[in-house]
Amino acid sequence: MDPAQKPPNTVVISAGDPAGVGPELLHSLVDEYDPAGPSWLIFHSSVKNESFIEALESRSGRDVLRIPYAKIPAMQSTLEKAMAGPGQAAVVEPEPSSVVEPGKPSALSGGLAFEALKASCDWILGHGCRGLVTAPLSKEHVHLSGQAGFSGHTGYLAQRFDSRVLMLMHGQNFSVLPLTVHIPLKDVPQKLKSVVTDDHLIEQIKDIMARPAFRQTRIGLCGLNPHSGENGLLGTEEQDYLNDFAERLRSQELNVDGPLSADGLFTDHARKNYRLILACYHDQGLIPFKSLEGMNGINATIGLPFLRTSPDHGTAFALAGKGIASPDSLIQSYRAIVQGELSIS
Repeated sequence: MDPAQKPPNTVVISAGDPAGVGPELLHSLVDEYDPAGPSWLIFHSSVKNESFIEALESRSGRDVLRIPYAKIPAMQSTLEKAMAGPGQAAVVEPEPSSVVEPGKPSALSGGLAFEALKASCDWILGHGCRGLVTAPLSKEHVHLSGQAGFSGHTGYLAQRFDSRVLMLMHGQNFSVLPLTVHIPLKDVPQKLKSVVTDDHLIEQIKDIMARPAFRQTRIGLCGLNPHSGENGLLGTEEQDYLNDFAERLRSQELNVDGPLSADGLFTDHARKNYRLILACYHDQGLIPFKSLEGMNGINATIGLPFLRTSPDHGTAFALAGKGIASPDSLIQSYRAIVQGELSIS
């Protein structure tokens, strides 16, 4: 898509692993559909879609365009025309023989999940989108399907769109930006130093704070060590580079407090002062975030040329097909795109 063109009003949805809860949770999104709102382009991973499509057609009063993956090239112009108007809906589906049972992940289910994600990216690269919602997949089973280098949604999207990205855990009351993510604890201090001394991170944080949900709010920066190091008694990383990082943020007119003791920062009376909390490592931020925000939390990828959101949970293979998985996080993922709280300035 030409960057000068206005992005189309299409929400692209990748259905995740068909052995997990993603495909069944898509049914819950039907109530979010608005005939005057964005069009939906769903890259499905399951062949058992009749009830979902019937519900969507009933809600919209329109026929849903259905296209097999194999026929995308031949039906490209048809799909483009369908997505040109408001409130349209199209579903791209696997071949009927690609049957996966809920709760039984395999190389096939991983391959179908990857096919949906890849096709979503192919479409966005050519046509743009209002946003991308990705249902959960399993890195293990994507690997088993033959995609040995696959590192997960975030890494794959960064590679496909040549972007430096951040993982933002976004909630209704507060959000967490982990400054380091999926690395061993022993590697955190060295990695954290390299991250916070990179000026690009400050530009990305400025980007977050310019979005509607964060404007005119404060940032809390966690210390790395217990009690934020106690002036070097319990560790020197705060003195070595975190204090300087906080000052560099303030020099960019960002309202930042810290580094602060993380055990106190997430308590009710302290947390309410901050819309965004910067955590030094994965569990420092995500344990309190998931405990406090629950199913209201979502995962948003910052740094792409569009907004990508995802539920703040995994494939939940043990729950798949039982009708008991909560759709709340998927619904919040969709609403974050259409309601604009994380819109790119």
